[in-house]
Amino acid sequence: MKYFLSCIGNVFVAVALSFCAFCPPSVLGLQADDVVPMVDDEYYPQVHKALAAAKKSIFCVMFLADINPKYANGWEYNLVSDLIDAHQRGISVTVILDQNVTFWEEGGKGKELERKSREAYELLRKKGVPVYYDDKDRITHDKILVIDNYVTIVGSTNWTYSALKKNHEASVLIKSQSVAEAFLEKLKTISKSPPK
Repeated sequence: MKYFLSCIGNVFVAVALSFCAFCPPSVLGLQADDVVPMVDDEYYPQVHKALAAAKKSIFCVMFLADINPKYANGWEYNLVSDLIDAHQRGISVTVILDQNVTFWEEGGKGKELERKSREAYELLRKKGVPVYYDDKDRITHDKILVIDNYVTIVGSTNWTYSALKKNHEASVLIKSQSVAEAFLEKLKTISKSPPK
């Protein structure tokens, strides 16, 4: 009986090792060097620091980046400025913001294109940062940054005063090349409208 159990155990180990060796990484999960949860006001200092530390690239997809030039020291304004600073340092920066069609059921307006993040879009464009709106027929609800193909920041936090200062928000910073590359592969398929 002992011999039988030993053989079964060896077979189980061999099958498990074979499975691990030949199955795709998505089945096993992706490895991370570090994971940092960011809740509420923990988001801004971590993201600000990560953007300032970027060495090669930043890919940003943001549902809402609502800045007001009257509040140029607001956290949301600072994050947009961090993208501009990175671009001016020679970092490859790409930004995609959401736009979509709003349907007005009353008032006879019909369909109207709603360009959110207009101030952020115009500021980035004016400073030469490659910034795009997504396809107007599909909502891009992502709030994600991929920095240097290694750091991924993803979660619920928009770049707005409410999200950064008032709301309960939860995001995570993940240090992992495989996670970053998996996200980038999908994010790069988002249709981009040419700059206006």
